[in-house]
Amino acid sequence: MNGRISAYASYELGRMCGSGRRRLSNLFGRSLGRRMAALILVGAGLVLTLVLGYSHFAQRARILANAAREGDALAQSVVYQIQVPLGRAEAVVQQVALFLATEQLGRTENVDLIRRTLEAHPALFGMAVALSETAADQNDFQILYGFRDKGAILVRDRESPLLDYQHDWFHLPYYRKTPVWIEPYYDADARTLMVTYSVPVVRGEEVVAVVTCDLSLEEIETLLDELPLGEGSIAVLLSQRGTFIAHPEPRLIMRETIFSLAESQTHPETARAVHQLGRNMLSGSPGHMRCPRPFSNDMAYMYYRCVPSTGWAFGVFRPEAQVLAPLFRLNKINALVALTGLTLLLIPAMGIAWSVAGPVRRLANAAQRLATGDFDTALPPVRTHDEVAQLTGAFEQMRRDLRRYIADLTATTAAKERIAGELSAAREIQMSIVPKRFPPFPDRPEIDLYALLIPALEVGGDLYDFALLDEDHLYIAIGDVSGKGVPASLLMAVGKTLLKSTVQSVRAPARALAHVNDELAEGNESCMFITMFCGILNLKTGDFIYSNAGHNPPLLARRDGTVERLDDAPGLILGIASGAAYEDHSRRLNAGDLLLLYTDGVTEAMDSAKLLFGDDRLREFVHRNGHQAPQPLLENLGTAVHAHAGSAAQSDDITALAVRYRTQRSGGEDLSPAADITRPTPDATVSFRNDLDELTRLAGWLQEQGSALRIPASLLMSLNLALEEWLINVISYAYGDDDEHRIVVRLWRGRDELLMEIEDDGRPFDPTVQAETDTSLPLEHRPIGGLGIHFIRQTMDRLTYRREGGRNRITMAKSLVGGSA
Repeated sequence: MNGRISAYASYELGRMCGSGRRRLSNLFGRSLGRRMAALILVGAGLVLTLVLGYSHFAQRARILANAAREGDALAQSVVYQIQVPLGRAEAVVQQVALFLATEQLGRTENVDLIRRTLEAHPALFGMAVALSETAADQNDFQILYGFRDKGAILVRDRESPLLDYQHDWFHLPYYRKTPVWIEPYYDADARTLMVTYSVPVVRGEEVVAVVTCDLSLEEIETLLDELPLGEGSIAVLLSQRGTFIAHPEPRLIMRETIFSLAESQTHPETARAVHQLGRNMLSGSPGHMRCPRPFSNDMAYMYYRCVPSTGWAFGVFRPEAQVLAPLFRLNKINALVALTGLTLLLIPAMGIAWSVAGPVRRLANAAQRLATGDFDTALPPVRTHDEVAQLTGAFEQMRRDLRRYIADLTATTAAKERIAGELSAAREIQMSIVPKRFPPFPDRPEIDLYALLIPALEVGGDLYDFALLDEDHLYIAIGDVSGKGVPASLLMAVGKTLLKSTVQSVRAPARALAHVNDELAEGNESCMFITMFCGILNLKTGDFIYSNAGHNPPLLARRDGTVERLDDAPGLILGIASGAAYEDHSRRLNAGDLLLLYTDGVTEAMDSAKLLFGDDRLREFVHRNGHQAPQPLLENLGTAVHAHAGSAAQSDDITALAVRYRTQRSGGEDLSPAADITRPTPDATVSFRNDLDELTRLAGWLQEQGSALRIPASLLMSLNLALEEWLINVISYAYGDDDEHRIVVRLWRGRDELLMEIEDDGRPFDPTVQAETDTSLPLEHRPIGGLGIHFIRQTMDRLTYRREGGRNRITMAKSLVGGSA
């Protein structure tokens, strides 16, 4: 041992000296003068960077504020120019409506009124006087419409007044009794965009007519086209519904709204931003917003204002690069000035650095000899009291510390070996004390038992035990000792041996636990304790008598798929206080039932996010896999726990014991679920290629077997849907090459249950350990995938998986009894 310590100490000394040489080489091997000059320049550069950064952000804020004021002023000016012709049109129509409200005119007078109004106001394209149906009965016309045609003004009766009454230009003002601007529209006769303003004519409380005017939007389009916006900037005009009235791209005008434009964006962030911009523009309040430009995703600023009379929204898009162009020019100038200043600063920095580097270089040469192990090396004399003197003193202290370190390292190495030996002894105690031969009772077919113990990095105190007390009684137990290391392992050995010998004598779990508790509590100065569950199974009757001393409640998986928790009130943990009382509880196990005992290392296994495996996840695992034999069940459980933990380290032992109680039918047929799944001879078998076109042939085969085996039609449909869903996944995702593979389907029809097995040689994939799909979530919040397995689980009564000989075997079971069929 002393030889190993000396070798280890020499290795550590060499490693420290080598590390010191590398650090000194990194520090002094390169020119210290150049490094000091570089540090000075870096410091100055950082200061300049902070100044330039502050200047950048301050100037950016000022430029954006100025751009916002300019954009708002432009929008306000354009809105005013749009509002002027609209306001004039409103005044003309309202004046005519007031006149008609006091005068009842016939057809001739109204024709003359329309013609004179259009002659007096050249900006108006057309004008209409539409009588209500009641007023039309008392007059010689219904709807008169005047319009301009090749320089002349024509006034005519509308050909379909009943249809006109349904249009917004009549319907809205008539029923609202208020003036309205109708959504713009394209007039095919005039070949231009139009907008209609309608005013109701009210006499008393009754609307007797509606007066309208049509206004061409060519003047507004010309106004927007002539705006001095600069390269890349565009002006848009939206109706009160968000429809584009004016836009540089003609394909959008009167065909798209800003909201449909948002939905057509390929980037979700752009779509959300454009949609929000539309809401802001149509809110009626002025403002501006930074958002991506549609289709290009280049950032731009939109400055917008509302047209008061119509509810339209005018906005100007200015590219961010255009808005911030002054800032970019200023940054280039600042960067050039900063580089020039740093270049000039290099000359004095190099002079200062070389004046300091000389003494340090001499000390570096002495330190290199010291790093080779020559602790008698004389350090250069120091006549100053600066940092070089402090460094020399530090090297002198290091020389003395290295000598002392060798002695400390020897003691530390011995302590490490002693701890490693203790952990090794504890692990050997733990693993040697529990039975490890499986199957433990090969000549007893009525029981199938398997146990699993996966130790953690730090040795714990988990234990399990089982034994045949006589021909008809099986003893099983599982426990968890507090603490780690050798003390926990020794207490585990004592507790296991004491409980087993006591049970063999008293044959009563509660009395055995009480005796073991009294023995462990006596003189327990370390206050260590054991949680323990033990029980005795009558192999003839299936009666299971058990008692619990503060341990996790086991799970009982019934043959019909239900899972029960043996959560009777537990007694006190063992070893804390003598005189504690424990109670016996009982359950009747039927043929095929499985009992699972486990420790908290299973349920408290955590992933990297500190999420526990948990009781609910364990119960769901047993519900899905309770039909499996104990050995594959526990192996799959260990796999599931490790898959949940992921990269997180195992902090506790993972221990479990499973026993399936089986009886024999007449003729020796096994009653366990696993035996049902592995029936030797199928009623029907088919093999086909991994090709989606083969699914049609498979459906025909299943239809033929359904008739031959007298399978109900509704059950056959469910079976076909589940089979097709699984095979599509196998054919699409199970193979990593383009070669031909064979897939085999087998079918059994029992008296009470229908079984179907699908076998393939694809990648391993166990659907039974996949997480349940949360169908309560909205579609956009659900993760992709998982619905196919969810459908199969909902359709079938039981779903099992095993991997044998490099092939996947998935078995689906469906009951033929009662409503399940």
